[in-house]
Amino acid sequence: MDVGLIAIDGVADFGLCALLEVLSTAVSLRSETDDGAEPWTVTQLGLGSEVLTGFGHRAPTTPIASLSRLPDVLVVPAVSTRQATELIEILSSSQNRPILELLSQARSQQAEVAAACTGTFFLAEAGVLDGEMATTSWWLAPIFRRRYPKVDLQEGLILSQSQGVTTAGAAFSHIDLGLAIIRSHSPELAELVDRYLLIGSKASQAAFAIPAVMAGYDPLTSAFERWVREHLAQPIQVASVAKHLGVSERTLQRTTAEVLGMSPVELINAIRLDKATQLLRTTNLTATEIATRVGYLNVSTLRGLFHRRGTTMSELRRSAPKRI
Repeated sequence: MDVGLIAIDGVADFGLCALLEVLSTAVSLRSETDDGAEPWTVTQLGLGSEVLTGFGHRAPTTPIASLSRLPDVLVVPAVSTRQATELIEILSSSQNRPILELLSQARSQQAEVAAACTGTFFLAEAGVLDGEMATTSWWLAPIFRRRYPKVDLQEGLILSQSQGVTTAGAAFSHIDLGLAIIRSHSPELAELVDRYLLIGSKASQAAFAIPAVMAGYDPLTSAFERWVREHLAQPIQVASVAKHLGVSERTLQRTTAEVLGMSPVELINAIRLDKATQLLRTTNLTATEIATRVGYLNVSTLRGLFHRRGTTMSELRRSAPKRI
């Protein structure tokens, strides 16, 4: 099976190297499996014979124009930018049009495509995610949702897989992406790579998302987020907050849905969970005291919300860095 990693100038060093490490480990371990895993090749592809990574390192690439056949799997690592405007400029550049055309051609010929973090924007820009469920880096979700309304974005997921299409979340999920590609062809080989590299598993990106960052892409959601955070311990009525912000409740509901994919109540809960997580990891407050500080009368409500995220208050407290 041929896997092509598509790199452009500014490719994220970690993303590219993580995928190379995971996939190359699969190549070297294939002979140790009993399930007849097929031979693998991994090739770095680009517009020319080399690219400059985000940190300025030169990486050799095989020009896509020289390909005699499409790889079985095309993977797009992240590009190294934290600015949404810069990312859109990269996607819209005529220089990168051949990348989008290659991805579109690959899907039309039933080849697999995959991407992580900012790389998922290339799949969406090429149209191959239309009508599909996908994920991306949580902090880019508002921009993604607005630019690609035909994609069913579920940014809480670390991995999203459908027939022939795999997307992954933020930077470290490149590792999960590489493992998922291997698993779809050889579960035994994926298990072996997982054990060799101590990858483990993570349930969701939701626990890592910072509400203030996501809300900051829109003035109204940003103002709503700030108001909620300033009144966190108090009972919060969405209609009252909307009136305070000078908009109707319906406008507020529509805006949070369009920008964040959640209702105002869900955003309030996300903000409260964010603060509760910080308190669990940095203080010795009891669970009941934390629940009160973030606006819940019953600690069971807070426990239930954390459980829905795939974690517990005890796990979060245990995972906190030890203070000396």
